[in-house]
Amino acid sequence: MRRFSGWVVVSVLLLTSCEQQRPVSQAPSAAVVPPDSTYSVVLQPSPVAPPPASDTTDVSRVRFGYRIGHDTTFYSGPQKYRLLLRAETDSTKPLVTTTQGTVGPAFADDTSSFAKTGRVRGYQGHVAITLFDAAGKQVFHRKVRKEELYSVASRDVVTVSELVPPMFVGVHAPSQTLVFSLDIGIPYSDVWQRCVLVLGFNGQVKRLATSYSSNWDAPDCEPRLLPDGTLLTCEALVSPDGRQVSLVKPKAQLLAAFPLTDSTFYLLYRYGQYRPQLSVDTTETLNEFAITAAFNDPAWAEDPHMKNKPNAFIINRRGNVRKTFRYTGVSGAIGFDVPRFYLPQTHTYYFLMESGGLQTIDKHNAHQVTTIPLARLQTFRKPSKPTEARIVLNNYAFYIDTLRPKQVRYQKLPPRYID
Repeated sequence: MRRFSGWVVVSVLLLTSCEQQRPVSQAPSAAVVPPDSTYSVVLQPSPVAPPPASDTTDVSRVRFGYRIGHDTTFYSGPQKYRLLLRAETDSTKPLVTTTQGTVGPAFADDTSSFAKTGRVRGYQGHVAITLFDAAGKQVFHRKVRKEELYSVASRDVVTVSELVPPMFVGVHAPSQTLVFSLDIGIPYSDVWQRCVLVLGFNGQVKRLATSYSSNWDAPDCEPRLLPDGTLLTCEALVSPDGRQVSLVKPKAQLLAAFPLTDSTFYLLYRYGQYRPQLSVDTTETLNEFAITAAFNDPAWAEDPHMKNKPNAFIINRRGNVRKTFRYTGVSGAIGFDVPRFYLPQTHTYYFLMESGGLQTIDKHNAHQVTTIPLARLQTFRKPSKPTEARIVLNNYAFYIDTLRPKQVRYQKLPPRYID
């Protein structure tokens, strides 16, 4: 199999090409928010459940400990199982397709004619998932080949990719469902896409869905399987009965989607759209060693009419909106990130605002959102108090009195501060 050692050219064009291919699947009765720019939401706060004795879990950032490429042991109810996760490439079986504007000439089927044909070459491959019971008996062995991934990722990226083993996301025992995420990328580059694979305990594919179409434009979101079997793909919420709530909105981009509790989710958008423009430097498209293509330079155009409209939503598993508000403070170079911290002592999520202030959400009453401007916070002066908890968000340290949570002091940290 041919190897390339040339330099990597990464173009933000992939954001446009991927966004144009992003499938939008919406159930007619399951829209998260109205598809137009007018929001008319009747807020009906649900009864506040009594707080649990101990609530130390930051649900928005739960990591289950499963790692890509590693065999996994898990329990489904009382039964113990073991997963073998593999990926293989067959260099004797070439695959050829036409670049969709993302894969560059380094993968050309014929470099002399690439400028005219745009044909790129990869090789057949598959991921293999094998499930064993506690006694070591094989329950199923399932292969998912590249051709099956064309519907959820860019065909040219899938074609040239060297598949990696999937990551186990979780299991839902009542529906006998296993969920995996699979990253698909251009070799030797930092261009990736992600999909979600759902299998039954018989090895049959129940669902194959897009998670994101570009890691450069990916929301702050990880595929998640909730205790009741609800699946967050990062483009939709899917209930165990197959009912789907799309998180994709026209003329808007999803910046974040994550659970706050087992039944409520935080969504964040920006309003506008990408508008392609001619690239100033087109020489990289002519370089035969270029791994990614660069034909256009898309620019994000904000919708000025939506500048002050609510862009953050708290919804339940059925997509019903429980709270709307505005948040500014998203960051990130590759993909988006919402800087936040969960403090168990106050059972509260703290979100850093662009201005340096805080926005808080009570985990036990998720529709209760409070914004604290930086001007209302006291400047930190030593000593710290015994009842204060210190949290660090980017270049700010906040000292929160756990007995009086509304009393917060702050400290501006050096630009390169590492806690």
